[in-house]
Amino acid sequence: MTPTPHALAVINGAFCQVTRNGNRTRWHAPLATAVVEFHHGAMNYYVREHPYGLLPGLPNLYCLDASLRLKWMAEWPDSGDPCTSILGETDNALVAVSAAGLVVSLDTQSGRLLACSEPVAMAVS
Repeated sequence: MTPTPHALAVINGAFCQVTRNGNRTRWHAPLATAVVEFHHGAMNYYVREHPYGLLPGLPNLYCLDASLRLKWMAEWPDSGDPCTSILGETDNALVAVSAAGLVVSLDTQSGRLLACSEPVAMAVS
């Protein structure tokens, strides 16, 4: 019988791995305020914090390795327009959305900015 993997959760603003009984096995305290969203990637965890409370210029999106150690912070295109949603991974890119609606693609290994574009407007008939 193989043991079940640990569940992931945000508890009191921290990103945590928990057992079936709800005990925290590992956790990553937020850099400033509170973790509000995470995405489990192939070998990483992508974490989005609430943007208020971070030092000016620091992005609110970062990557943790499997041991919940900080791997990189996003090379975010505009520090005044924080990340509001993590959409997922596609072809070695992490795709996220900014508060202004920009679609941002980041390299999954380094966090470097790959592309930044405005979403395509829907046609109204």
